[in-house]
Amino acid sequence: MAPRTTIAVILSVGGAPLDAAALADLPAARLVRAQFAQGDAAVCVAATLEHAGPRAALRRALAAWATPRGWSVTIAPLTGPD
Repeated sequence: MAPRTTIAVILSVGGAPLDAAALADLPAARLVRAQFAQGDAAVCVAATLEHAGPRAALRRALAAWATPRGWSVTIAPLTGPD
């Protein structure tokens, strides 16, 4: 089965540092591409991810990973079934 491709938008406003190194331990997915936007008080990354499981499982895994760091995350499908 081909992997699903999903975009994850991760936002840090005063949370832990959000940079390329912080994405090294993404759960349940492989990072394909990351594009960062940074301001004085916030950092946002749009990350393209490949994953094998359902998006609901990815959403739960990313939330469990992001929340303790003070980040919020949302996802949207790019390719593959939901």
